[in-house]
Amino acid sequence: MKTMTPSESGGGSDDMTHTSIEIDRSVWRRVRSDAVADGKNVSEKLEEVLKDYYDLE
Repeated sequence: MKTMTPSESGGGSDDMTHTSIEIDRSVWRRVRSDAVADGKNVSEKLEEVLKDYYDLE
């Protein structure tokens, strides 16, 4: 199974990667809830959390 691939959607940035993850349901619900509250989608929220955690940008 391929877990990380370059974006092939044609509409995104060349710097974006598409991936699939398995995550605890309670963690997913929290991230999804926070994303909705911030007016973001889950991918945007996860990227924000990871950038903050790894002190990027």
